[in-house]
Amino acid sequence: MSISGLLATMNLPEILQWIKFGQKTGTVIFEHRGIVKKVYIEDGLIVSASSNDPKEYLGQILMCYGWIDEKGLSDAFELQAKTHKLLGKIMIDHFHLEQKQILQALKVKIEETVYDIFIWEDGRFIYADGLMDLQEHDRLDTAITIDQVIFEGARRLDEWRAFRQQFPADDVVFALKGGQRDLGDLKGDFFIETTYRLIDGSRSMRRILLEARLPEYRGIEAFTKLFMGAFIEPIKKTAKTAKLEAPDEGSVLRQATEMFKAKQLDQAFVLLEQFIGVKPDHAEGQTLYKMVRENYVKELYRVCSPDSIPELKIDISDLSEKIFSSREGFLASRINGQWDVKSLIMISPLGDLDTLKILKRLLDEGIIRWKK
Repeated sequence: MSISGLLATMNLPEILQWIKFGQKTGTVIFEHRGIVKKVYIEDGLIVSASSNDPKEYLGQILMCYGWIDEKGLSDAFELQAKTHKLLGKIMIDHFHLEQKQILQALKVKIEETVYDIFIWEDGRFIYADGLMDLQEHDRLDTAITIDQVIFEGARRLDEWRAFRQQFPADDVVFALKGGQRDLGDLKGDFFIETTYRLIDGSRSMRRILLEARLPEYRGIEAFTKLFMGAFIEPIKKTAKTAKLEAPDEGSVLRQATEMFKAKQLDQAFVLLEQFIGVKPDHAEGQTLYKMVRENYVKELYRVCSPDSIPELKIDISDLSEKIFSSREGFLASRINGQWDVKSLIMISPLGDLDTLKILKRLLDEGIIRWKK
């Protein structure tokens, strides 16, 4: 059997409770603005999860723990393309990682994939019986109970909302309050210690999350606990984003369609992204958004060929005056005249769309050029 619906009408805890009471074995697919996640259930227990969100890839988690660097991950992907081996197997055979490290990273990857869904404000889901294409090596050693997930998810959501109410945007900059101090009860938490070490009064919250490859919630949780414990303080607080009003859907969709036909894909994408942010359950809008997004990515790949190698046209010290966001600064700092576009996408937690958009803007602004 299968069921489907909107998270606005049947939220994640309700879906999980239904699965628990029915002792289901199946796969739940969640979709939210291009992000697709699969949660695998066996006899009412969560045994695995997968995601196309680059922040939740195994390689990013391994880098977060410092077990491999960007060059190592790039080399590992090249080996994987040649040998078709699993990434975890390559890490053990060629990069001297231990099996327990791979299993720990896999556990964090799966947990964060599931818990991140709790903070989605909109999206769609479909449940189908059977473990769809689940590979044995992607299973958790110990399954997670539904009650455990619901309890932890609710706790995380409450913390998330409280922090986001005060700091709604990611470009707020924190500084240490009272200098470097002993973390007390927070000591020993890897994610908190990593975050605390990187806070320097100049890098934004988003830049730190990107640099450290911190899983989204774990990173926000670390900032939350450090702030609540008075270990850090904001020195540059971004303005709260104004809530968008409901647009005239007929006018927006007609305008986006005309832009699409005129090959104005960047403008159509921005318009539709804003539209579904206000009306996430609009079926026609979602269909048009996916079509525009797919074509937009193709167009960006045409401009930014996978094998093209970008290089900086200006001195790295001048970037602060030219870069307008943490994501752009993060990516620009990886442009070294050696990595091609596909390598930058592979090592980055940004994903292909954001990476390509940033590269095109840097190209248009005269910050980078293609190496000859």
